[in-house]
Amino acid sequence: MRDLVVSQSKTLAAADKSPAGSGAALSAGRQAIRLGLASRVLLLITAFVMAAATMIYIPAVAGYRDNWLRNRLSAAHTAALVLEAAPSSMIPEALPRQLLESVGARVIVLSKRGTKKILAASELPPAVDEVYDMRHPTFWTSIAGAVATITAPKGRVITILGHAPMGGESVAITMDEAPLKDAMRSYSWRLFLFTLVMSAIVSTLASIAIHLMVLRPLRRLTTNLVEFGADPENAARVIVPSGAHHEIGRAEEALAVMQEDLARELSQKKHLATLGLAVAKINHDMRNMLTSAQLLSDRLANVTDPLAQRLAPKLVATLDRAIRFCQATMTYGRAVDEPPKLRRFLLRPLVDEAVESAALGDGKIAAANAVSEDFEIVADAEQMFRVLMNLIRNAADALQSAGASAGLPAEVRISARREDAALVIEVEDTGPGVPPALRPQLFKAFSSSSRAGGSGLGLAIAADLVLAHGGRIRLISEAGDAVGAKFRITLPLLHAPDQALQP
Repeated sequence: MRDLVVSQSKTLAAADKSPAGSGAALSAGRQAIRLGLASRVLLLITAFVMAAATMIYIPAVAGYRDNWLRNRLSAAHTAALVLEAAPSSMIPEALPRQLLESVGARVIVLSKRGTKKILAASELPPAVDEVYDMRHPTFWTSIAGAVATITAPKGRVITILGHAPMGGESVAITMDEAPLKDAMRSYSWRLFLFTLVMSAIVSTLASIAIHLMVLRPLRRLTTNLVEFGADPENAARVIVPSGAHHEIGRAEEALAVMQEDLARELSQKKHLATLGLAVAKINHDMRNMLTSAQLLSDRLANVTDPLAQRLAPKLVATLDRAIRFCQATMTYGRAVDEPPKLRRFLLRPLVDEAVESAALGDGKIAAANAVSEDFEIVADAEQMFRVLMNLIRNAADALQSAGASAGLPAEVRISARREDAALVIEVEDTGPGVPPALRPQLFKAFSSSSRAGGSGLGLAIAADLVLAHGGRIRLISEAGDAVGAKFRITLPLLHAPDQALQP
């Protein structure tokens, strides 16, 4: 094996020195080798198996060398029994030579009672290069002996000591090391070929298993990611989980949820963009029509009818608010809200105005304003009006479409109080309550409307406006509560410059 490695090294060195070989190497170095995961796994497994075989090569060769030497000592042991037991006059002249050939030795020496006796000898060597004692071998002496034999030069003569028969101290055989080196080289080749075949079998089976269990599901995952990325709004490209219980199966399930959410979000964003474009187109004409209506309503101020005198200011205020709402809708479509303009005002008159503007079923739905006369808050009055009107109108729509709960009148109740360092405003009704399916998406745009013609923007706008004040809005109704819905607005205690209270 060492000669093979040296030979291959020389061949590669010669190839590198030649111009053709140098050019080929440079050309190959410039080209990037693209290997897939399956090819890389196959090469890695083969390399690992070969590395493991290399780690056990020296111990395996050392064990083979020890067994080879023990076989020679066993043959020498038998030869010593024959030569020692038989009288010298009865030993044929050819027998010692035959015994030496069977052992593969030059000399067989028996040590007994402090004396050494040459039992058989063919050609005495001029010197012995190494002596190996096989009577009490250890792992490290075997490793050292194997390395010494592999790396030794040619023509060495060695002596091996083993246990002697008939109470002797030792039997020693002196022999050439060349047969041992040839046997170890042949064994190394057989071990190399066996390792190569085993690595090929293990690598192939492992590659097939990894391909079926890992690479194929992973390729399906990556292919779906690429296809979904090309058209994320196409719901047909959402991955269908395989139902496997391993990590890739769980990744597929998580990816399916993420893709569904992303497709839904993109659809909503597209809806918002379409809404913004539509509002932008009609906004100009709508404001012109409202301005004309406002000019006409100004003439009502000169009418002497008491009813007209009472309704004219409210009509003008309503038209003004409608113009601002038209602009605010366009602003919401651009996802830009005007920051709150804080001032101190009484809440009860604002609630009355919101109830009147909501037109609660032409008097069929009662409105209970439970806010105290002197309850003050610091907020943006216009934005809080929009929040309250959206909540009251949603409650009225629910009562009109589904009716009140059994035994209760159709009523919307608005109350307010102080709790610790916050202001709490509650709007509740006696309707059927919010369906459980709508509660997780209640304050998201286009997802909370359950009535025909609803836009699904009211609660989303209310939540954004409350959040701009640093507050929070949430549904208080319990999951099993089938009587009414209660929305709670929690606002921090804000401070504004002292000014006259405005209703």
